[in-house]
Amino acid sequence: MSRRQVKQGIIDVVLLPNISWVLLLLIPITFIGFFPSYYSTLKAPLIIHIHGALMVLWLATAIIQPWLIKLHKIKWHKIIGRLSYLLMPFILLVGYLLLQYGYRRVLGGDLVAPPEYYPDGASAMTKAADFVVIGSVYFIWLLVYYVLGIVFRRKTQAHATFMLAATMTILGPSGDRFIGHLCDALGWKFNAVAQNFTFGIAFFLFIILLISHYRRKLPLWPTVTVLFLHLMGVFLFYKMPFHPAWNNLAKMLFSVP
Repeated sequence: MSRRQVKQGIIDVVLLPNISWVLLLLIPITFIGFFPSYYSTLKAPLIIHIHGALMVLWLATAIIQPWLIKLHKIKWHKIIGRLSYLLMPFILLVGYLLLQYGYRRVLGGDLVAPPEYYPDGASAMTKAADFVVIGSVYFIWLLVYYVLGIVFRRKTQAHATFMLAATMTILGPSGDRFIGHLCDALGWKFNAVAQNFTFGIAFFLFIILLISHYRRKLPLWPTVTVLFLHLMGVFLFYKMPFHPAWNNLAKMLFSVP
């Protein structure tokens, strides 16, 4: 890395200029996205409250880390990074329990989609498996990106790229809800464009990052890896619903004897 790049700021070089400011947008998007169904009532099962609290901590951690680098607070960046070693296992455990709760809820007969959404003759198990598809994709993304970020923590660019990808998993659940509320407010139909909007934002962000890394003559493999995993996740999101293999796997993963 050249002296000019170091002077410019590591975080703006290995990621994108002003990415620290851009990540602050996750705060209003998350709050607005979850306000009608969660923050406005706070009436939810305990597992959802625990998940919400942990995700607030993860959001705060993910946003503050690039700022600590930007402000040259490397010591605090490392301390908070090590604290995330304790936080992330709880996030993943509670995330799994939340998927299990959702699966069992639909399996028990809760209506989460209009009848015409499902194929004719869809069983309760098929509906339950479909309900946890999107959550399972984001769960796997978060797990894989975070682990890669830790494995390559001594390679600054790779670490930053994978941790940015882990942070962007927050955008999925909150961004989809945000777009849904926006469509409702404007009287728009929640169509395929809206449904794929957050997928598209993440893909577009890492395409820009790939171009930036190419121009700066930085290694491309971290960003290419993220793009590959992202596209694989989107592919599975569309192929998993109502597929017998996924129905059986979801039953094995989420049903409780």
